[in-house]
Amino acid sequence: MQIDDWSRNHHVRGLYFLARADDPISIQTAEQHGFGLVDIRVNLEWLIRNSYNPTRSELPTGSHIRPFRPGDLAGLQVMARAGHKETRFFSDSHFPRERAEELYSTWITLEAQGRAQTVLVAASSTDQPWGYISCHWNPARREGQIGLVGVSPEVRGKGVGKNLVQDAIIWFRTQGAHKVTVVTQGNNQAAQRLYQQCGFLSRDLQLWYHKWYPGPD
Repeated sequence: MQIDDWSRNHHVRGLYFLARADDPISIQTAEQHGFGLVDIRVNLEWLIRNSYNPTRSELPTGSHIRPFRPGDLAGLQVMARAGHKETRFFSDSHFPRERAEELYSTWITLEAQGRAQTVLVAASSTDQPWGYISCHWNPARREGQIGLVGVSPEVRGKGVGKNLVQDAIIWFRTQGAHKVTVVTQGNNQAAQRLYQQCGFLSRDLQLWYHKWYPGPD
């Protein structure tokens, strides 16, 4: 394939390919040329309704959700390093685990430092970060996109994630959004249930393929 020649000429070690799940020709072509399936990408969307009165889950006593503060960053980085193990960067053994952890630490840092329009933080009664959600806003299309979502293991299953998603939807509504989208992994059933409980519906599935070329470690 021409892409193989291009990759070798440019010293590419790893190549990603995102295929539509309903396109068997693309899937067969990818597999015949050495691409391996590493992840299923689930795209969900929430259409803004005229009224929005979410059923709240009770948060742990004294906890609350507020905008990100610079002093939260170290805590968010710790959560990000440990909180995204279902993704393709952890399932593909070609990525060293510590580099995958570093990726998400850097990711939430960039989100909090301005790449996202807002980052909401769930905090304990002592203001210790317990969770985060980053929000991207496209005013031209009046669409919002949820970026990273993370919840500390000590409070998972206690309504923190659900309240973060609901507050993100409320924030998008104040911006004038008519749609909010989010992406998660096919094997992350907990995240899928969370978004479905908040009114998101699956829009489509895509398949992530990786191909690796010989080269130095």
